[in-house]
Amino acid sequence: PLLHLRDVKLRLGSTQLLDGSEIAVAPGDRVALVGRNGSGKSTLLKIAAGIIDCDAGTRFIQPGATIRYLPQEPDLAGHATTGAYVMSGLGPGDDPHRARMLMEGLGLTGEEEPGRLSGGEARRAALARALAPEPDILLLDEPTNHLDLPAIEWLEGELGQLRSALVLISHDRRFLERLSRAMVWLDRGTTRRLEQGFSQFEAWRDQVLEDEEQQAHKLSRKIVREEH
Repeated sequence: PLLHLRDVKLRLGSTQLLDGSEIAVAPGDRVALVGRNGSGKSTLLKIAAGIIDCDAGTRFIQPGATIRYLPQEPDLAGHATTGAYVMSGLGPGDDPHRARMLMEGLGLTGEEEPGRLSGGEARRAALARALAPEPDILLLDEPTNHLDLPAIEWLEGELGQLRSALVLISHDRRFLERLSRAMVWLDRGTTRRLEQGFSQFEAWRDQVLEDEEQQAHKLSRKIVREEH
């Protein structure tokens, strides 16, 4: 894999948020990271991005592999214009022309002042900054937030033709169904992976929970027998 988190554990206060979570990202992967609100999806993505450290576990990244991370709440502070913010995300050898094309595709001129941006405009600038370098791995946390339908459709098309591996968190079911080819389900601190797209999630989740319930029932009957 290009990126591998293994046996990741993280406690926040009295809550064991992550308890043995794992995620592996290979070249060309299209992974939907799913789970209920508050399950730790954004935290796991930040650990993958190297922004925060875990209490235990390992983070491996292939030497030379590049990662770009899109946060839920982009921070454009310290940049005079959206163009300056987007260009600041480019590395040596990256194409400034591509950055300008992405801004144009997202409806930005590059001259907008960060302090005057709407939520949607800030999101568009952050997307252009993340996508412009064409990294090996894109970690996207709610990329469709504040975007209108034409912008979402444009983004689907752009991500669909990228060579970058993707890890996506989104409440937009249609977006996940169109782009994902695998799922990592974060549930009660641990992860499970299925090599199918998001359209199969609910059937898979229900089967896993039903199997768990049957195992718990068998165990409880065994305990009763042994106590007897």
